[in-house]
Amino acid sequence: MLSCVAEVGASAGGTPGLQAGTGAAACLGELAELTHAQRAWAERAQMALRHAGHRRGGARDLLIALFARERCALTAQEIAERLRGWLAEGAVGRPVAIASVYRGIEVLQELGLIVRVDLGDGVARYERAAAGHAEHHHHHFVCDSCGVLLPFDDDQLERAIAALEGRLGFKAAGHEVVLRGVCVGCR
Repeated sequence: MLSCVAEVGASAGGTPGLQAGTGAAACLGELAELTHAQRAWAERAQMALRHAGHRRGGARDLLIALFARERCALTAQEIAERLRGWLAEGAVGRPVAIASVYRGIEVLQELGLIVRVDLGDGVARYERAAAGHAEHHHHHFVCDSCGVLLPFDDDQLERAIAALEGRLGFKAAGHEVVLRGVCVGCR
């Protein structure tokens, strides 16, 4: 099983920093602790759900709070584990069933708010979708030995991809780069 390692200086996706039993609405109410990009994504997600006619729901609100804080792709099981951790820490007041996690993922994906990340191992992972070219996106290193998943940014890689588009006369709608190998800890 892969585990995500937060990039240096990035959010590790921990507890939303709430007081005991405050619930999903409070998770979203704590937007001040998020970076500008995370806050913008959470607000965009709330608006998209509202415009699509979805009622505010505890599970969807918690998924938005979680994805806003996460730096890297998570499986549905990892999402459910994080939410159980928030419950155990008193950050949320009610458990979220795995079926609600899957339904929430489906809705967020249909609205283009999250994307499925394919790392070639047959396991579905999801992370925040970038809002066009203005918003940051990242790629992934995967350790074939221990399974660690490390997000990375590389402006030179992005420029090389743009140059390739120009050279080939092809306009890419998006791209994913997954590099596989052995991490420092396994060498």
